[in-house]
Amino acid sequence: MSEGIVLGFESACALWRRVGERVALRNQPDERVAPLLIRLLFDKGTGVDLSDMPQRCRVTRIPASVDAPKLRIFQGELGEGEAVLHLCVSRRTGRRFVSGAICHLMSGSYPAGSFSRLEDGVLVASPELTFMQMARFLDEDLLVAYGYELCGYFARCHDEPGFCNCPPLTSVSRISEYLGRLEQLREDRGEGMPWGLSKARRALSHVRDGAASPEEAVVAMVLTLPKRRGGYGIPRACLNAVVRLGAEAAELFGIDSFVCDLSWNNGSTVLEYQGSQHKLRSRRSYDLRKGNVLVADGRSVIEMDRRMLARREFMDEVAKSVSMALGIRWRSPSPRAATKQLALRNKLIQHLDAR
Repeated sequence: MSEGIVLGFESACALWRRVGERVALRNQPDERVAPLLIRLLFDKGTGVDLSDMPQRCRVTRIPASVDAPKLRIFQGELGEGEAVLHLCVSRRTGRRFVSGAICHLMSGSYPAGSFSRLEDGVLVASPELTFMQMARFLDEDLLVAYGYELCGYFARCHDEPGFCNCPPLTSVSRISEYLGRLEQLREDRGEGMPWGLSKARRALSHVRDGAASPEEAVVAMVLTLPKRRGGYGIPRACLNAVVRLGAEAAELFGIDSFVCDLSWNNGSTVLEYQGSQHKLRSRRSYDLRKGNVLVADGRSVIEMDRRMLARREFMDEVAKSVSMALGIRWRSPSPRAATKQLALRNKLIQHLDAR
C-alpha cells in the first residue's frame, strides 16, 4: 500500500464497535424475525445481513506516511465531535504532526488479512491485529475483557455505556493463528517482533469464545482467572453452549436442549446470569423454565446477578456453589488473595460502566 490511511489502536477498537452497532441495527427483529442473538445462538446466524462488515484485503505493509488529503476527506465524513484518530505509519519520518490524528509507528511485514478495507484508501487493522495493538493501552486484565468482546456475541457501544448483540468479529483460535502467522513471517524475514505480541498471547490464554454480554464475560473472568490474578481459579467454562437433555427429560418436557450462559462438563453444571437484558418478562420466564427443566434432568443450576457480582460474600457463595457442583474442594482465599479478588472485581465493574 503506497498511500492512504490505516486506522489502528483505539480508533480500530471504536470502528469495530461501530460495525457491531450497524450490523445490529440492520438486523433488528420484527413480527417475523427473531432477535439477532436468538438467530445467532439457535440458527447459527442463518440469514443475518453482514453487508456492513468491512472486507479483509491482502495488504501486507503499512504506508510510510499519512495521505493528508485523504485523511481530511475521511475526517469530514466522520463529522465534528469525533475523537482524535489513531493512525499507523511504517517510518519514523511519517510520524509528523497531522491535525486531528496521532501516528503510531508500525514497521515491518504483516500477514495477508491483517487489514480490512473501509473505503478506497482507508484501511482498518483487523480484529486480530487490533487485539494485539490494544496491549499498548490496556492492562492484561482489561485486554482479556477486550478479547471476550471480540470473540463474543456483543459489541460495547463506542460512545456510551451499554452494548448490542452482534456476530463475533473473530475467535480465540483465529487470534491465536494470526499471532502465530505474524511471528513466523517476522522470523522468516529477519524482522523484529511487534510490540505487544507476548502480552497478547498471555491475555489470549484466558479468553473464551461466546459471551453474549459484557457482564457474562466479567463473570467468566472472575470465576475462572487464576487465583494469582484475582480470580477464583475455577476450571474454564463454555459460554452459550448447547446443553442437551437426557432422552427421558427431552420426551417429558418436549424440548431437547437449551443454550446456557456458562456451563461445565457438558452441562452437568450450569450458571445463569440475570443481567439487564433479562428484564423482559418473556425472557425471564424462559430462564425460569430453563432452570426448572435442567434441575429436573439432574443438572446443577446456579443463578446470579449484578448485585451478587459486586458483593464479596455473595460472589464467594457463587464460587462455592460452582466448586461443589464440580466436585472441587473449596479453600477460603488468603487475605492477600481476597485483596486481589476485590481489586479485580472493582476494576471489571468499573470497566462495565465505562464508555
